[in-house]
Formats: sequence, structure tokens, C-alpha cells
Amino acid sequence: FFIFFILISKNALGINIVVIDVEKLINTNKEYLDILKKIDNNQIKHSSFFKENEIALENLLNEINESKLVLNEEELNNLIYNYNYELNKFNKEIENYNLYFQDQIISIRKIILKEIIELAEKYAKDNQVDLILDSTSYLIASNDINITTTIEEMLKEINLKLEFKNFETN
Repeated sequence: FFIFFILISKNALGINIVVIDVEKLINTNKEYLDILKKIDNNQIKHSSFFKENEIALENLLNEINESKLVLNEEELNNLIYNYNYELNKFNKEIENYNLYFQDQIISIRKIILKEIIELAEKYAKDNQVDLILDSTSYLIASNDINITTTIEEMLKEINLKLEFKNFETN
């Protein structure tokens, strides 16, 4: 039993473990921050389109409110139906717009994550690392086993060429 315990302890002590803060690597990546700025600039262009549609909907609602006493029930119902139709169309456009950019950002983050994983694999092979954990997977660890800065420097040397496609309004 004593020999078995010594062999198990020796193997357990021989495991080389490091940690990486993947979120930090992605969120502070220069290419990622640049593409987010480009996305923000693109969204500013679309915000005026959405603002115009919102104003048109407000005008239509005001027209309904002002016409309640003048129009008969059928004409009023037609205006309300038209307003509801335009409002639903506008809400779907906003939802599609938000989902589109959310998907774009997720795909960009996946590209960066793929590069981080490749760099971590290379680091593990070069440094005989047995286990690499994300910083969210442990409670407390020594800064000596945190290789985030090392991977960050390796990531800076790579030209990621991140891109996004413009949102097309219908």
C-alpha cells in the first residue's frame, strides 16, 4: 500500500498545469477592438434609418389619435391595422438587425478563440504542459502558472484579418 501511495503521489506531482484568461485575450485583442469600432460605425449609419422609421410610426399613431373623431369605425380600423402591420415589420427589422450583429461578433470571437487554442496547443507541446485551464475553471491559482501574457504576445504576432459583413436592410 505504501509503495502504491508513493507511485500515485509521484505521478500527481508531475502534472504541469497552466491557466489562461481567454476572455481577457479576446476582449483586449487589438484586431477585435478595431473590428468592434467598425461595427459601431456601421451601426451608426443604420441608426438614422431606424430613427426615420420610428418617427414615421409615431406620426402614423398621431394620425390615428387625431382621426378618431373624424373617421368612421372601418376607416379607423384600417389605420390601426396599417399601423400594427408597420410596427410589426419595424420590430422584426430591429430584431433581425440585432441578431445579425450578435452573430457577426460571435463568429469573430470564434476565430480569435481558434487562434488562442492553436497557440495554447503549441505552448503546451513546447513546454511539456499536461493541462491548460481557462481562468473561469478554477478558484485560486498562482500567477506563476498563468500564461495569459505569453499567449497574448504570441497572438499579437498573428495578423487575424477579422471581417464582418454589412447589414442589408430590406
